[in-house]
Amino acid sequence: MYTITPLKQGELTLPLSIPIGGCDPKTMITLPVYIWILKGHDKVLVVDAGIEGHVPPHPISVRAGGEEMLREALGKLQLRPEDIEILILTHLHADHVSLAKLFTNARIYVQKSEWDFALNPPMTLRHTRVYDEELILPIEHMDLCLVDGDYEITEGIKLIALPGHSPGMQGVSVETKDGTYLIAGDQFDLYLNIFPPKHPTKIRDIAGILIDIPPIESPFAPPGFIINLVDWCKSCYKALSITRRNKIIPGHEPSICGQIFPP
Repeated sequence: MYTITPLKQGELTLPLSIPIGGCDPKTMITLPVYIWILKGHDKVLVVDAGIEGHVPPHPISVRAGGEEMLREALGKLQLRPEDIEILILTHLHADHVSLAKLFTNARIYVQKSEWDFALNPPMTLRHTRVYDEELILPIEHMDLCLVDGDYEITEGIKLIALPGHSPGMQGVSVETKDGTYLIAGDQFDLYLNIFPPKHPTKIRDIAGILIDIPPIESPFAPPGFIINLVDWCKSCYKALSITRRNKIIPGHEPSICGQIFPP
């Protein structure tokens, strides 16, 4: 059985319309960037590799990140990136892949469809810095493992293909003493994507600011950045075939900072 520890490695400030589509793009929200530590069966695995401490001008601004914060986050569990033997990248956007180059002894798991798309994105994405070849190409010379669809890495840890946010988005199902959890990556940014509010509500971002959220009349609330909405909807229900809603962990949820799963 494994435990899941999200470690905050950085912070992003972005329009609210990105994590929750249809919300006011003039309202800004600050969200955490996590790396995830999976411990069990005498193994330690890491999911995602954080963000650089700065990025070029972009609608999303980086408030914190970089190598020092990655090492500091891992150090809380007496780990270094060089100690890790397995690194899973949910996808290749800059806030999930930037520091993969530091995991020099890890086998790195990426969906092949994500790799192919990241190196040849459509014109509309080429100048957004969502995919950055300078961050991605060094991985090609590491111990890179491209997989196609769902894939069991080891007993209790399985990659789950969840296309939609990106073509090769993947979650990670983790067997724990409390059943199966699903690290959802950016399939869901917030719990509000999984549990859309039926009445006006508020959430507190990682900077402590209360943000107003309007009611959302749908089974799931799509984030504002999705490559394929049909695929995203299918992936929502695939996620529910893996585990219950309350055991799906979204990728940028402020309220989970400092928690361990299962509690």
